[in-house]
Amino acid sequence: MKKYFSILLLFISVTAVAQTNLFNISLRDLNNQPVLLNKYKDKPVYIKAWASWCPLCLAGLADLDKLSKAQDKNFEVITVVSPNNLGEKNTEKFIQWYNGLDYKNIIVLLDEQGEIIKRAKIRGYPSSIILDSKGNVIHTQPGHFTNEQIRAFFK
Repeated sequence: MKKYFSILLLFISVTAVAQTNLFNISLRDLNNQPVLLNKYKDKPVYIKAWASWCPLCLAGLADLDKLSKAQDKNFEVITVVSPNNLGEKNTEKFIQWYNGLDYKNIIVLLDEQGEIIKRAKIRGYPSSIILDSKGNVIHTQPGHFTNEQIRAFFK
């Protein structure tokens, strides 16, 4: 019995250590102001990791703009771009490019060090990351999600 209890305790401790938390990552907004993801604590968070060169990512921005504006959701919506990582433009060029678009409700944060893509193990774009209200990654998945699919994660 002691042996089984020890194995269970080991499994629980390894699982707890393996949990990935993103709330302590320092990002920048499009005005070059620092933002910590813990700003969004106490609410689950949907993060779309995307790139300006990705046609599938760009095709989903209009829907994401609508979801970001919606008042009836129980979660936060942010997007993360990683300048100079995975083929993305540098920060200055990305901001200039994005400011030419007409998406007023989307929160775009810049992960210049690529910390989010490293910690959440993002391999391609677009990718979705679901955080619980404490900033722990509870799900990551590559590909485009519709607003209905995103909302379904938080029901």
